[in-house]
Amino acid sequence: MSNARTFLWLFAYVQIGFIILDLFEHWRSARESTRVPVIPRYRSLIAAVASACLVYFAVQVGLASLFPNIGRIADYATRAAHADAFLIDTRWQIPVFLGAFLTGTFFDYLVHRFLLHGVFWRLHENHHLPSVVSNVMPGIAARPFVVLPNFLINVGSCGAIFAVVSLMGRPQLVATFVHIVPLLLLTFAFIASASHSNFLRRYEVCETLFRALFLITPREHLIHHAANIQGNYGNFTPLWDHAFGTYVPPTNDAIRLGLDYDQDFLGAITAGFLKLPPGVRQRFQIEQVCRIESSHGTDP
Repeated sequence: MSNARTFLWLFAYVQIGFIILDLFEHWRSARESTRVPVIPRYRSLIAAVASACLVYFAVQVGLASLFPNIGRIADYATRAAHADAFLIDTRWQIPVFLGAFLTGTFFDYLVHRFLLHGVFWRLHENHHLPSVVSNVMPGIAARPFVVLPNFLINVGSCGAIFAVVSLMGRPQLVATFVHIVPLLLLTFAFIASASHSNFLRRYEVCETLFRALFLITPREHLIHHAANIQGNYGNFTPLWDHAFGTYVPPTNDAIRLGLDYDQDFLGAITAGFLKLPPGVRQRFQIEQVCRIESSHGTDP
């Protein structure tokens, strides 16, 4: 399955559900804050967000075809290890799943912390652009350049897993790993969507359940999207943040989300070279979901 088909598959089976829940949460919150009908009041903003999501998703799917996906990487490793792709050891499925999860989240932490928040920041800026964190927002609902960090994480994770398998002298575990890859992808997609969900963020039971499973919670990950807080780089589990001293606990204090500088949907995918004209920003109420500075350099 190609990366493009994988993204579409995960979108259909995971993201759409969270988008519906988060849309409901946005509607509920807006309805409680005003007596004016929600859709007419925010029609322009809804159009801007939807248009940006479509453009971002088109870029994401287009770039996906340029990189080998995890299935192709695993197939290559299977041949290199001279393993039988159909020789699955069912007794090892749970240990292999847990080992692959820990390995994948470790490389995710490294790439996220040192590359995406370092030299590759411009590829990740769009994800931190929204000052409203939910699965509806461009950069969260659709991540145009995510295929590159995913490729690095997949290569690192598969390389480490297959090296361990080789040292153990159990090449049949390669086939077992390949067999559980779809479940891994569904798990990662579910956690990534859940951690950005403003619907789930309301419920204490979700926080309790995710902590019990040692998964990153929606409120813990919200801290990572704060404009002036550095930490919580683990997208799926807080384990590595605890291990490397970058964990920041959730707070009841108000935090400023998004970027700490002027940016918009166009600027976030053009490395800041192009930005939406001031008239377009104002017409579509972009300041509602992005940090937009006025002509005097202050917030509107």
